[in-house]
Amino acid sequence: MDQGRKKIAPTRGDIGLIVGCLLAALICCGLWLGLRRDGAAVVVEQDGKETARYALDENRTVRIKGQGGYNLLVIEGGEAWLLEADCPNLLCVKTGKIRYAGQSIVCLPHKVAVRIVGGASALDAVTGP
Repeated sequence: MDQGRKKIAPTRGDIGLIVGCLLAALICCGLWLGLRRDGAAVVVEQDGKETARYALDENRTVRIKGQGGYNLLVIEGGEAWLLEADCPNLLCVKTGKIRYAGQSIVCLPHKVAVRIVGGASALDAVTGP
C-alpha cells in the first residue's frame, strides 16, 4: 500500500517547460536539416595537402595510396565512401557514406582525409532567390 505518498501532478509551468523544450528541439532540427548543403566536389588530402579533387556527380572509383597503405574511394550517386582500406582498425571504412558539404572521412594510419566541399544550400533551393 501507498502510505504517506502523495501523487504529485505536473503544474502548468512544468507542462509549459516541456512543450517549450520540445519546440526548441524541433526548430533546431528543422534549421539543421534546412541549412545542410549538398556537396559539389570530393577533396582528397594526404598529410594535410590537397592531392585530388573530383566532382561528386561523376561516378568513379579511385585508389588512394596513403602513407603505408591504400584506401579505395568510391564516388557514386552523389555520395562518397571508402570501400576498403588496409589499415588495422578500418574506422575510415566504417564511417559510411558522405554527401553534404563539411562531412569528412579520415584514415589516420594512412594520413588521408576525404571531405565534401561546395554546393548550394537546400534551403535556397526551396525558397528561391
